[in-house]
Amino acid sequence: MGEIVWANQAFKAIYAPDERDNMIGSTTVESFSEEEADLFLSEDRRAMREGRTEIVEEVVDWTGRKITLLTRKLAIELANGQKRLIGISTDITDLAARERRLVQLNAQLKVYSHSVAHDLKNPIASIISAVNIIKRDQSTTLGERGKMVLEALRESATGLSNSITAMLKAAANEAENLSFTSYDLNILLEEVRFNLSAAIETAEMDLHVARLPTATVEPNLLRQLFQNLIENSIKHAAAARLVVTIHYSLIDDEHVFYVGDNGTGIPENKREQVFRQFFKGGGSDDGLGLGLTICQRIAHLHDGVIEIHDKVERGCCMVLRIPAR
Repeated sequence: MGEIVWANQAFKAIYAPDERDNMIGSTTVESFSEEEADLFLSEDRRAMREGRTEIVEEVVDWTGRKITLLTRKLAIELANGQKRLIGISTDITDLAARERRLVQLNAQLKVYSHSVAHDLKNPIASIISAVNIIKRDQSTTLGERGKMVLEALRESATGLSNSITAMLKAAANEAENLSFTSYDLNILLEEVRFNLSAAIETAEMDLHVARLPTATVEPNLLRQLFQNLIENSIKHAAAARLVVTIHYSLIDDEHVFYVGDNGTGIPENKREQVFRQFFKGGGSDDGLGLGLTICQRIAHLHDGVIEIHDKVERGCCMVLRIPAR
């Protein structure tokens, strides 16, 4: 059984004051329960056998306080052939507590998000059902414009329902369950234009879209990404008439999309923060601060990245890169 040959003050502080002076030359296993001592000794033997180990362990100090330690042990051999262990323990008690709290909050958020989705999808399903009933009712008299509006309402409600489902899967890290398919992105952007038609008209905005490719994507999520970017441009429009332009390039087996505007832009000192959850650039109409966070998550689910173009002199240009596959 090995013995301690040196210990720093932080390690000694775990033990009662009257035990600290007698620590050097002892094994300290007598200070722990039999179960804890067996664990420590087995970890020492494993470190001697494998050369190095790393373990997260909980110990109770002399005051009864639980401490979480990240302990790394390294086996060394002295010049005289004797073997020793170097052990370095980092106190991660606060970090472990935050991690446990984060796991708890994520679990609560998952339950809440599914509850919200359920509450949203029920009225959406009712809208779709009502539209279908009206369309099937022979006594209903609608002109061509009325029929077009009714069909547009049904398509918008169906699209919203699909987007909610896709966003839930994205939030739950269920990338393998997402439906990636070959999709004409020209059609996708026309769907975006239709979904945002009221906002575009109200903002008196010009939306120019270049010719786009057909790509393997999750269409509901990518549609949401472009909608979020355009809505973000509308929120931060300058005094001049807002113009949003979407360009495309194929670069080194990557689809690269540029979404630029002539709005107020994003200050350089805030460009690293805008993708953070709940970050709001300022103003009362900035929403919850989730739009760009969601865009980043969607980009990652496509094995891609979204970033701010750093060479824009006026307005803002967001760059989305996803693999061409």
